[in-house]
Amino acid sequence: MSGGRFHYKSREELAEDIAALGLADSIPLSPDHAVLKTPLTVGHSAVTLKNRLTIHPMEGFDSTPDGAPGELTYRRIRRMASGGAGLVWAEATAVTEDGRTNRGQLWITEDSLDAFKKMAEIAHEASDGAPIILQLTHSGRFSKPDNTPCPVIAMHNPVMNETMPISPDWPVVTDEYLDALPELFGKAAGLAKVAGFDGADIKCCHKYLFSELLSARERPGRYGGSFENRTRVFLDSIRAAAVHRSPDFLIASRFGPYEHIPYPWGFGAAEDRPGEIDWDEPDRLYRLMADCGVSLCDMTLGSPYYNPHVNRPYDNGGYDPPEERLAGVARLMDAAAHMKRTVPEITLIGTGYTWLRQFAPDAAAAQVGAGHIDAAGFGRMAFAYPDFARDLLANDTLDPKKVCVTCSKCTAIMRKMHATGCPIRDREVYLPMMKEALGEE
Repeated sequence: MSGGRFHYKSREELAEDIAALGLADSIPLSPDHAVLKTPLTVGHSAVTLKNRLTIHPMEGFDSTPDGAPGELTYRRIRRMASGGAGLVWAEATAVTEDGRTNRGQLWITEDSLDAFKKMAEIAHEASDGAPIILQLTHSGRFSKPDNTPCPVIAMHNPVMNETMPISPDWPVVTDEYLDALPELFGKAAGLAKVAGFDGADIKCCHKYLFSELLSARERPGRYGGSFENRTRVFLDSIRAAAVHRSPDFLIASRFGPYEHIPYPWGFGAAEDRPGEIDWDEPDRLYRLMADCGVSLCDMTLGSPYYNPHVNRPYDNGGYDPPEERLAGVARLMDAAAHMKRTVPEITLIGTGYTWLRQFAPDAAAAQVGAGHIDAAGFGRMAFAYPDFARDLLANDTLDPKKVCVTCSKCTAIMRKMHATGCPIRDREVYLPMMKEALGEE
């Protein structure tokens, strides 16, 4: 299996390895992509996707210093929106300055509202009216508003400190600070609606603040300990955003039901079965999300800061993955199918396709056709190949010379807090940036 790295020349060769690993039920493949070309209406809303191909929120870290979209932001949104996908999910946008991942992260305020209006207008014009969702976030322990770490932590987590150490005497965020967040998320959702977006995403994944609170079992007070306390601020923020819900404005969530971080430090972790998912709490929360107004979910797993091989299987990265890449793809697809069975009324976007390169549509079509997901999401693929959807819809195939090769160079640039994109396929813009960020000649 060539060390698990991608080496496949045909669908049949890929299928042989999938079968040899016992993953045929998890990663079905279909050469018939017709289902991906069908429209999809989100719940009972007026928001309709013209096809089942979507673009994940991909951060470019190229805002102006005050958080408004910059010229590279507009360029990226225009390229992605014009590429034929049925939905563009715009990148993480902070609701408060101290919750920004770095100085280049978007931040929506009254002052930046006009720039966000332009962003939504560009997306709608370039896509001929396809919906665009704005992701709202608080970066929590990964906050660096001035490009220096200033973490807002829900608790001290020794597992996460393996990759991003935080001093034992660093203060934990107060209950009073958390009390104020639902209002901030609600206000930001209202601004997103005024700006012309088709929905707001209340982000809860990857160990950002809301995600970290889900496993704050040892935190005292009204935001720690019990399931009700640990989910309180996230659900209250959904409710605050849902005030702005309407037939043409959705409440969505990029949600991670499992982080692959050991109990008690990770959400969804089985206490007595290391490395396995205990679906009890994730299922309870997912049902409550629907009750509070979420009608669209873009699912994910893991944390890119701790175990990036879990949420985006790759060929090359900061370490060699401790599992077959196909096993990582299977975990994502199995989790999506479970979520769809659990709360079928939420329109669900699956993930994990990019590593499969030109055979990604085969897996996406099989999953949609089986009812395991409603639509397929692509992240790094959209950085490298923004018109992947148009090529697939027109030619029933992806160009192997354009696909993402999962080299993680976009992530390497981002970790240096530079604006990021694909230096392999978008060389004119991002190769010089990569060389500058990494100190290469």
